[in-house]
Amino acid sequence: MSRFIQFAGIALFAVFICGFIGQSDNSRFSGSQEYKPQSLGPNAMQSDDHIWSLFAKCKIKIKKDFSYSIAYISGVKAMNHKNITISGFMLPLEATDKFSHFLLSKNAPTCAFCPPGAPNEVVEVFSSKSMMWKENLITFSGTLNLVNDGKTGVFFQLKDAVER
Repeated sequence: MSRFIQFAGIALFAVFICGFIGQSDNSRFSGSQEYKPQSLGPNAMQSDDHIWSLFAKCKIKIKKDFSYSIAYISGVKAMNHKNITISGFMLPLEATDKFSHFLLSKNAPTCAFCPPGAPNEVVEVFSSKSMMWKENLITFSGTLNLVNDGKTGVFFQLKDAVER
């Protein structure tokens, strides 16, 4: 019984830390069906790469089946299938020492239980070689592909990525 109480306490603490309790009216899922990311605060570690600001202008909508859709702006459409360079924070998708498929996020990861950010603040990366995780800001170059996978919330992919 003691272990159950400890587990329940840890689970409640994780939920509290991630901000799922007491969300304000400005929550991600407001009645408008438009995704509205919450502010991370002034001390959050973020990439200030200009491409993230372009991605942020792409409007994210939430459908009735809780999948997402995106409306790309013309500046982002013009980058499709072009070589770009972007900085962000690595989020591994595999529990291995080295990997070549991962997410790159505008925001530094803060909690293992928290999502990495808004769908327009994450890029799915396919690197040309396997690499180890790095906790600091990292820069990649590769071919940007605009994908519209609303079920997974992936809208940007970087193919043949190499670290700069």
